[in-house]
Parts: sequence; structure tokens; C-alpha cells
Amino acid sequence: MLAVCGVLFLGLLILGVPIFMSMIIPCLAALHMNFPGMDMGLTIQRMVGGIDTFSLLSIPFFMYAADIMSKGDIGHKLVNFANKLVGHLPGGLAITTVVTCTIFGAISGAGPAAIVAIGLILYPALCKDGYDPDSAIGCITASSTLAMLVPPGIAMILYGVSAGASVGKLFMSGLSVGVLIAIVFSVYVCIDAIRNKIPRQKPATFKEVLQATGKAFWALGLPVIILVGIYAGVMTPTEAAAVAVAYVLVVELFIYRSITLKDVFEIGITSGRMVAMIFILIGAGSLLSWILTAAQVPQKIVALTSGTSSYVILLIINLLFLVAGMFMDPNSIVIVLTPLVLPMAQVIGLDTLHLGMIIVLNCAIGMLTPPFGLNIFVSVGTFNRPFERVVRPLWPYIFMMLFILVLVNLVPAISLWLPSRMA
Repeated sequence: MLAVCGVLFLGLLILGVPIFMSMIIPCLAALHMNFPGMDMGLTIQRMVGGIDTFSLLSIPFFMYAADIMSKGDIGHKLVNFANKLVGHLPGGLAITTVVTCTIFGAISGAGPAAIVAIGLILYPALCKDGYDPDSAIGCITASSTLAMLVPPGIAMILYGVSAGASVGKLFMSGLSVGVLIAIVFSVYVCIDAIRNKIPRQKPATFKEVLQATGKAFWALGLPVIILVGIYAGVMTPTEAAAVAVAYVLVVELFIYRSITLKDVFEIGITSGRMVAMIFILIGAGSLLSWILTAAQVPQKIVALTSGTSSYVILLIINLLFLVAGMFMDPNSIVIVLTPLVLPMAQVIGLDTLHLGMIIVLNCAIGMLTPPFGLNIFVSVGTFNRPFERVVRPLWPYIFMMLFILVLVNLVPAISLWLPSRMA
């Protein structure tokens, strides 16, 4: 049965069938083969039950907040603030890109949104400063993946629901890993700018820094509220997401006045479409997980991996997600594969939070890897550049992220220290 369903799933994917249908059809086939008289209405109940989770409410809120910011003026304020702080360093504008994408990610959790909101602002400035256009796009595209790693990354929420892990603690794990990658990226673009003799900007005066901070004050307030609120136990991630939407609406509508009430309605429609896509994937993934459990797949995986070296199991998990990242979007990967690898991780005593960061980091790398890295295609459309020219400058960033991935695998404290400090 499992072999037939697996072949059917892969065949449907190859034929271009939407991934949620590629998941549902094999599940229905499996049920019909094993329980011919079963009421198929139970599958609908299972799918609805899969999305009837309080933690998942944070996803539409954070996505809506990200779309509002993409349309509004918060991106400009963040770019100006970051540039005044680090623009005078070697590779200052590229470091500004990394820093801004990190802060934007700490508000939105959406990498593709960072490319549109931040990339369109910084790309002309990077080219004007002497950066090669392809290198500039590479920096923007790679830095946008930081939004997946710093809280409130959508993939972390999905993993938390799939694995039964604390979303708040996952956010803290992602913060340490995301900041580490941001530092490594900043060092790289600094060295690259020195090597290519990119002119340095004039240092900002103290007055200019204060002015930029004042203008970005409201934009910078949101990540502080989210992180402190969750870390201190004042808000759950879902409550923080609701606060994020309210905060962003007030800032963009009444303080920056960059959007109108009509825009709010139109942005809601766009966000609603994306949320519907994600939630139908979650429902299909819940059905798939139910079928796998009924077929005792987790137990069979445990039996197969019994006695296997923990390093071999870690290697299998990483390779599985790295390869999947080349062909599927991160949300689908987390939903489909987490139930399969969780038993393997439990066999070797891998902490659930540690596994979560391994999975999310692999998915972030997948956003940059051809042939179907999601952020690659967003950049191709946003900057109107050929696919191969977007991919070429990404390889140094991919290798840096792979290096961090090895560290995260071998040094659990990187992803576990911050969560251990939470109440």
C-alpha cells in the first residue's frame, strides 16, 4: 500500500498536480484499498481537525502584517536606519541589506516579502554604490532567507504544530541561529567589498543617527514587542501575531500614512489567498499524518533505524530535507516530512527544538537552491533577471549556510541555549 501511494504521490507531483491534491489523492486511495466501506467524510473531518489549532492562528496574522509592511513605508525607514548605523563600514550598504532583512524578518516572518519590500529599495542603491548587479541581487536574495530563521518564521510555527513543540521556544532557537547567520553574511560582504574596492560611505553624524532612529522608532518597536512579549511569557505567539497586525495598521495608516483604508482591504484579499494555500496544505498534511500513523509507519521507521549511529541518522535527516528543498516549498516540506523524521530523531534522543532548527535551516537553504528554490523565482520576477544570473552569486551564501548547518547539528547549544533561559 505504502509503495503504491508513494509512487502515486511522486507521479502526481511530476505531472504538475497541485501539491495538496498530490497528498490527498494517495491518502484517499490508501483508505479505499484498506477500508473499502469507510465513510470518506471522515477525511474531511481529519483535515478540518488538522487546522483547528490555536497556534496556527498566528500564521494569517503574521502574513497579513508582512503584506501591509510590503505595501507601506516601514521598509524605507528600516533601510535608512540600518544604513546610518553600518553604512560607513566596508561593504556598508550590503551589511545594511543583511541587517534590514533580519529586522524585517523579525516583524514579518516572510522571506519573499523581504525581497519585494527591501530589495526594490536597496537594489538601485547597491548598483549606484558600485556593486555588481548580480552580486547585489545575490545579497538581497540570500539575506531574505533570514526571515525564516528569526522569529516569527512561518516554518517554525508549522513545525511546532506538526511536532508538538513550543512555538515560543522555537522562536528563541531561531533567533540565535538567525543572528549567527546574519553575522557570517555581514563578514562575507565586508571582505567581498574590500576585495572589489567598493567605495565606503561617509560616516553618519550622531545627529543623523538620532534622526534616522526617530523616523524608524515605530518600525523598530514591533520586533521588540514581539520578542520581549513572547520571551517574558506575556504573550503567546498567536497573541503576538494579533498585536503585530494591530500595531502595523496603526503605524502605516495613522503615523506614516503610507496606505489607505482601501489598501487595507486589498492587502487582506492578497493575504487571504496565501493563507488559504497554506491552510489547505496543513489540512492535507494532517490527513497524510493520520494515514501514516494508521499504517504504523513511525513504528516501522523506528525499527529500521534501531541500532543505527546517531550521526548516520542526522545525515539522513539533513540530506532528506536538503534534497526536498530543491523541489518543494518550505511549508510543504515541513508538513509532509516532519512526521516521518520525528520518530528517527526520538530514537537517538534528539531534542525536539534542536530537530526543529535543523529542519528549518535546511528549508531556508532550500529557498536558495536550484532548480526550484522559492526565493530564486521571487528575485527573477522582482528584478527581471534570468534564472542563471540570480543563482550564480548565491553559491557562497549557500556554502556559508551549510557550514552553519553543520555547526547547528554538532553543537546543540547553539539552538537550545536561549530557549533554556525562558520561564
